[in-house]
Amino acid sequence: MPGGLMHSLTIPVSLPLRRNDVGTDGNVTLMEQSFTQSTSTTVVLWGRAQTSGSTGSQADSITACGVAVGCTDGSVFVLQQLNGFATPPNISVSIPPIPSFREPVSPPTSPRRHLGLGHPSSRSASPSSVKSALSPFQLTRSRVVSSVSTESAEAPKNYVDFDEEQERLRGMLKGKPTRDRTSSTSRTRSDREVTQITATSSSSLRKEDTRNFLTAALSPSSSTVSLPSSNPPSPTFPSAASPELGAAYPLSVRCHIFPPLAQAGSVVSALKVHEGGRYISCLHTTGGLSVHATIDGSCIASTLVEARPKPLAGSKVQPTPSVLWVWKGLLVAASEESILLFVCASPDELYPTNQFLDAGTSDSENQSLIVAYELRIGVDRKAQLEQLGQWTVDGPLNSISLRAEHDHTLTLFHAGPAGHLVSRTVKINDPLPEPGDIPGSHSSTHLPLPNPFKALKALSTENIPDTENGVSIDRIEVGVDIDLGELGLTEPLLGLRAHDGDADARICAWSAHELLIGTWAYGGLVKTPMLAVPGVQEARWIDHNSCTLLFLDRIAVYRIPSTSADQGSVEMHPCLVQAVPISPYEAAALTPNGHAISTRVKNGRRRIHHTALDPTDANEIFRTHALWKARTDAFAPHPAPRISSILPLDLDSIVVGYTDGRISRTSFQEVTQKGNTPAVQDSDFALPGPILAMDVIHNTRTRERVVVGGSDDGTIAVWALESLKLCARWTVFTTPLACVVSLEDEDVGRLHGCMLCISQDGTIAVVAVDGLQFVYLVPASAAPLKRVCLGENNLLLVYADGRARLWDTGTREFWRSMSVEKADELVQQGGWHQWEIGEPSEKTQALASPRYSPLDAASTLLLDIPTLLKQLSPSPVVSASNLSPKKKLDHARALLSILLTFGISEGIDTICGEGLSLKPASATIGVASPNTLSIVPQPSSASVWTVSPNVSADRALAILALLYYLVQFEDLAHDASTVTTFYAASVGQLVPGYQSPSLPRLAHHMLHTQSAEVRHAVRLLLDAGVARLANNEAAELVETWQQYLPIMQPEKDRESSQSAKALCICGFVAVEKYSLLPTSTLTDIAKSIAIYLHDETSPHRSLAIDLCSRGFQVWQQYVDAVEMLRALFTLATTTKKEAIAVPHIGMQARAAVLQIAAGNTPLFMTTLVLDILNPRNVQHRKSVMQLVVFLIRKKPLVLYGNLPRLVEAIVKSLDPNSSASRDAVLDSATEILSHIVQTFPTVDFHMPSQRLAVGTSEGAVVMYDLKTATRLYVLEGHKKRTTACSFSPDGRRLVTMSLEEADVLVWKVGSSFTSLFLPGAPPRQGHGGSEPFKRLEFHIGDAAHMTIEASLVNVQFEWITDRNVRLKIMDSILTFST
Repeated sequence: MPGGLMHSLTIPVSLPLRRNDVGTDGNVTLMEQSFTQSTSTTVVLWGRAQTSGSTGSQADSITACGVAVGCTDGSVFVLQQLNGFATPPNISVSIPPIPSFREPVSPPTSPRRHLGLGHPSSRSASPSSVKSALSPFQLTRSRVVSSVSTESAEAPKNYVDFDEEQERLRGMLKGKPTRDRTSSTSRTRSDREVTQITATSSSSLRKEDTRNFLTAALSPSSSTVSLPSSNPPSPTFPSAASPELGAAYPLSVRCHIFPPLAQAGSVVSALKVHEGGRYISCLHTTGGLSVHATIDGSCIASTLVEARPKPLAGSKVQPTPSVLWVWKGLLVAASEESILLFVCASPDELYPTNQFLDAGTSDSENQSLIVAYELRIGVDRKAQLEQLGQWTVDGPLNSISLRAEHDHTLTLFHAGPAGHLVSRTVKINDPLPEPGDIPGSHSSTHLPLPNPFKALKALSTENIPDTENGVSIDRIEVGVDIDLGELGLTEPLLGLRAHDGDADARICAWSAHELLIGTWAYGGLVKTPMLAVPGVQEARWIDHNSCTLLFLDRIAVYRIPSTSADQGSVEMHPCLVQAVPISPYEAAALTPNGHAISTRVKNGRRRIHHTALDPTDANEIFRTHALWKARTDAFAPHPAPRISSILPLDLDSIVVGYTDGRISRTSFQEVTQKGNTPAVQDSDFALPGPILAMDVIHNTRTRERVVVGGSDDGTIAVWALESLKLCARWTVFTTPLACVVSLEDEDVGRLHGCMLCISQDGTIAVVAVDGLQFVYLVPASAAPLKRVCLGENNLLLVYADGRARLWDTGTREFWRSMSVEKADELVQQGGWHQWEIGEPSEKTQALASPRYSPLDAASTLLLDIPTLLKQLSPSPVVSASNLSPKKKLDHARALLSILLTFGISEGIDTICGEGLSLKPASATIGVASPNTLSIVPQPSSASVWTVSPNVSADRALAILALLYYLVQFEDLAHDASTVTTFYAASVGQLVPGYQSPSLPRLAHHMLHTQSAEVRHAVRLLLDAGVARLANNEAAELVETWQQYLPIMQPEKDRESSQSAKALCICGFVAVEKYSLLPTSTLTDIAKSIAIYLHDETSPHRSLAIDLCSRGFQVWQQYVDAVEMLRALFTLATTTKKEAIAVPHIGMQARAAVLQIAAGNTPLFMTTLVLDILNPRNVQHRKSVMQLVVFLIRKKPLVLYGNLPRLVEAIVKSLDPNSSASRDAVLDSATEILSHIVQTFPTVDFHMPSQRLAVGTSEGAVVMYDLKTATRLYVLEGHKKRTTACSFSPDGRRLVTMSLEEADVLVWKVGSSFTSLFLPGAPPRQGHGGSEPFKRLEFHIGDAAHMTIEASLVNVQFEWITDRNVRLKIMDSILTFST
């Protein structure tokens, strides 16, 4: 998948699959057809416990709440109930359980308590059994009921398929026998690798429920045989509530997830559920491990599991062994602090083995690799996957199980090479502290309670391993093998499952024809007699004495009879107590209570069946019920070809590949038109199969572009982009084309001007672009291709098995094979070009294609909204696009037509259609998360607002950002503003089940988006989201996030994304609801803002500036407000780009200064004057003066009342006694005074005499001499505010005017003889006292009451001669003689 999904606002858009394709149910049918056409490999079910019964004994029943199905194409389908548990919590405020601490998070001092191994990590729901809080690993066994009749124990023959019921009834009436159900046992290599995987279904557990440690592993297929005939008493099993006959199916498709690295050959091998069904872990055979939210499929954490080289002595690393691991198993151990994931792999069956990790004399074919990870899910639904360590096991992968001990350690079970049961202890240590964090006298050895999961040695510097050489230290300790005894199977082991008791563990092991059930205790392994039970696919313990087995055609329950004290060591025989037939399946799994969940395709429709061991009602005859079934036949012929791939080049050029082997070219605007056939251009020739991959290549000589595509039969074709005429075609691959690498650089050697066409199996076809000549073919390896390196005449190919091949591009010969370490050394010498195969592209594109083949994702485009807005910008400096303004507006309308949800409000639809020229588009919206695509069903346009808070946040942001773009057009501004208000604040009132935009998601975009339109939309939605919060919700939200504020974190963690997100959420809430928050909280928020604001290297200064601007009046009470203002002054006047890490931060700081100056003028002016009079340095004073110029231009009224103070500070900065300072600020001071004189009529300057006159609001006029930087005198003639003043051309007269007094005063201000004897006194005016030389009155009516802002523009003096002046007041002109 292309990059840009980590932080950018990306919206997946699925276009119509066919021309004129206007569906009535959105994409629901399409998703169901895609589900049916996929091949399932693993299935998992989760549910919630319900208690029923009116007597003292209560029985549990499991109601299906969710099902996840993994497929061979690497994708996962999630289905959930429409009502009940599946209703998600309001994650818009994201209030998790409040921890018991309020200080920064520190490692816990209590031992890890594992909540469940092989079960989901849930801390909310639980089974009905109640455990003792003092014994976290105590298990309450299920109640066993005897006296079951023989009929109830026999294998019943009452399986009913709803679709066949009518047909069977007709046959019975005609005397026809019913059809037997059989399943084929023939399987391909892929089937052997994949369908053997049976994912352990999961249930919700409480913290006390810590004893059912079942594991998910593998079991080979075998033939179907008859059931044994033993009929012992049967336990009472928790029954599964099933839908009534005729009722709608309880499940519906929730989302279709394409995890990271989901691609051809990357099969889903295991699924695990966490937190009671909120999250699901997905493992691929190629090592992709990801964690997803089931509510919308978004990815919260992912990694690529790889075998790590083992460190050797002397800080060296041994070469990576040549092993192709297939990752098939996933074990889970949940503790109160985190979730432990154990990823298991076995060598590829068809790969030539030559060297294995830790492979001594053991059987390498039965060796397995285990890599442990720690999963921590954060408060903002983000998670971290940390690798703890890895080790190998001398035994088959499907025999690995886990057990939690009473001392809080783990025990790993597996079958050894000699058929013995082997155990190893596993300990998880806390992370090693950094040298600066090691306490001097607080070692872990001083803790009063022992903790085996802590480091065994004191945390002193001498015990910390040397990590300077980049060798990571494992946090996991694995003990030595302990032989527990021989299992006794005469055939190769196919699977092993364990169940924990209080002091022992039950073991169920099976081979192709044998079943062994035994008990392990610290005294050894006690085995029951071997049973001849062929065809076991999977096993799961229901309780300590009952185990369910899964076969190809049935499920069966075996039970070990309970022993009494007087029986002693009597040998107990496992007995069959019940068997239930199931229909043939692609994938199936056993639930914790022994029921089965399975999926298959029949009559072109996929179904999901639930098979219960015991009916809910005694009169109920049906054991298997359909939880979900597709509504249409996915394999029915279609009248028109569908989209199979898409290649976006730009908004005006999109190349589309179809299932009939043709391609066409269209534009984004045309392809989204609803009900209209786009004006497309089709290719002249069709390939034999669907087009699955395309790319565009430049011919450097002709400067033409060609389209390179491949069909599903391995054919490669080249079309001219402009005419779409077929230029060349070759059939050279056995698998479809995967990607194309263009070799345009001249320094790539002999292959300059060629392209590398790489197939899905790693075969490379070298084709010369100029002339389109096929050059040669590079064969594939048994391992997947990971990297292509090209330098001079050498082609280096790196594969997933840790090996690399070196080819000579000149002679076309294979040189040699080497380890990946040697290959890296060769590349590091320089002169190489590298291309990662299958890795996400780091290039940000406005339009991109995820390149997935399933129906519902093949036509998907990824819209990067910030990049699109940049291309649509009318400024040529911002936009590099050559589109015309009209074309840009058309594309913006096309984007909005897709994003807007028509049909919610008739009035808004009218405004959009008539005012904005927007029409509904035939496209659906998906969910984008880091390198992950999720398709969600949309039966109606409004349903997208009910998916999840994150989806609502992304969609609302995209809508508001594009509407903000339309506001710049004068004729669209009003209507765009109206629609903006609707989607920001009102849409939720009209949509049932509306999910409010997630505040953490909005904060995420605030931190990682630089687009002005998107940031503006984020602010609007944050304000609306905070306003929707009730007072108690706001207080709880801030209390939750307060512990993650920067001030609460260690210095090294203050710049983390979580801390910045906490500040964003708490800051926006505090600005609007500060009266609800305690002083301590407001202080923490204000100090956190100051931390980011004063840190020159902080990437989050933009957030601090924004919060300063919004809530300065709140923060100034808790921090040094003057220092906060000074930091803003510095940022607002910094011109060097390298001095600011975040672009456009200077512009944002200047906007914040304007906001604060208007809202808190006294403090602002005080700080401004102080920084001019007493600067830190000359450069700081110069910067502040530049800020004054900015304020004069943008907010002159802010300075109006403080002009005398400001002018005096500027004059004093020109003190001639400080020549160095004067010279440094002279230009800035001159520029400021020039702007002041031009802007404010109350200030005037006479150049020849260097006199400056400033009128005040009290009526006085202050005269300054700029030569000496001193105040000369004060003229006091007006009693009210001075409106304007002006020097005569010769400088000997000064006229002042006051609108409030309606008079003009004339002053003599020229030099006189008396001024030599009375320095500082005003010149004599020709009469006694301080009266002006002349006083002239006027009357202008209502104009005398104009505002200050109006007086800046409408009042002006104009000198006709040295003694005649004209006064203009709006339309009135008055002439005076001075």
